[in-house]
Amino acid sequence: MIRCYLPAGRWAADLAELDESESKHLASVMRAQAGDHIGILDGEGRLGEAEVVAPHKKRTSLRILSRTSVAPFAPRRILAQALVREQRMDWLIQKAVELGVHEIWPLQTDQAVVRIRPEEAEKKAARWQAIALGACKQSGNPWMPKIEPVRKLPEALSALAGRPGAACFGALQEGAVPLPDFFGRLRKENCPQIAMFIGPEGDFSAAEVSALLAAGVRPVTFGPIVFRVETAALFILSSLQYAWL
Repeated sequence: MIRCYLPAGRWAADLAELDESESKHLASVMRAQAGDHIGILDGEGRLGEAEVVAPHKKRTSLRILSRTSVAPFAPRRILAQALVREQRMDWLIQKAVELGVHEIWPLQTDQAVVRIRPEEAEKKAARWQAIALGACKQSGNPWMPKIEPVRKLPEALSALAGRPGAACFGALQEGAVPLPDFFGRLRKENCPQIAMFIGPEGDFSAAEVSALLAAGVRPVTFGPIVFRVETAALFILSSLQYAWL
């Protein structure tokens, strides 16, 4: 079923109107006709079904037929992701949404190849948020994640301080905890939130690893094979999803 985004403030009445971008996609790209049924979501946990009343490329009107609310996924999931090249980052965000991530924190790390200038940050954030919305519509995930501005690791660790839950980072060093053991313990403890830090292609620098450890972020191992960055991100999110099923 085609799904469209309908902001939370437009669900109160039975008749509602899509914004211009959603209307254009539905009427001009998907060629929706009056009487067609579509899915709707608000990105805040609400799903529904609606009937297209009058398709129009700027303002399509709908009749809401049903509404249901979905509780947030447990535990709350934060992906603190070192920047990678544009297409890979876009793909990673899309897949992270499909796996139920609640927040994505793009990180500018010491050894990352990709650098984002301050004047580009707002445009990048808007692009990533649009990708996240598209992934919600495609997958039916009713919770659109919040994508934070790009920041350095110390800022991310400061933002995490005082928040309930646990945190881990993918590590190649000796002494790292096997991921199944780490998630298994947190599952038994009903951990409310897990922040997962994934480094860049060159891994976290020695200074960054020291900062992570000092902040209480636990090193975890994914096994003997070294993953690409985007594989590591999807592996840890998939493992968390599996552990909480």
